[in-house]
Amino acid sequence: MEQTQALLKQKDALENEIRDLELNLQSHGVSQTEALVDEEGFPRSDIDITTIRQIRRSLIYKQNDLRGLMKQVEDSLVSLHKGTRKDNDGNDTKAEEPVLKRPFARVSIVAPNSPASEAGLVAGDKIVSYGSVNEGNHDNLRRLIAETIDNIQNPVTVVVDRVVDGQPQTKTLALTPRRDWGGDGLLGCYILPL
Repeated sequence: MEQTQALLKQKDALENEIRDLELNLQSHGVSQTEALVDEEGFPRSDIDITTIRQIRRSLIYKQNDLRGLMKQVEDSLVSLHKGTRKDNDGNDTKAEEPVLKRPFARVSIVAPNSPASEAGLVAGDKIVSYGSVNEGNHDNLRRLIAETIDNIQNPVTVVVDRVVDGQPQTKTLALTPRRDWGGDGLLGCYILPL
């Protein structure tokens, strides 16, 4: 948020500088695109061409700087709304999202030697979160499916509630969706909504 605000302050300052340069150019009686030569191709004698060219050059530089800054503002706003931010080195970092603790899905069947089995999922596990998917955003498991497809060959952090010896436990597992495990689907388990 602070980075976005700083970029917006820079944008305002740059826009003010551009406005001042445009006013300065107008005070010399020319626009940014007006010709500096007469009909015969000779430099106009009624204006200070050197000063006007310097102002125009500065104006072009500032306008280019503004375009680049606007791209940074746009990227910063997108990151802010996606829940990610850039750290000091320019790397994406996930913003901490509140983790909802209630399960939204249940594992009904786990195939032997499947990615789900290798990750440690068992029938009866209740899924609290699956990557970035949780009770508040799973959209009737559509987001879980999308998260699986987007992470083929990449581990997805899965948090499950499980009852062991009559005691509730929360387990964090790493599940890697893949096609080459010798069975149907990417996970090798059936997940049902609660």
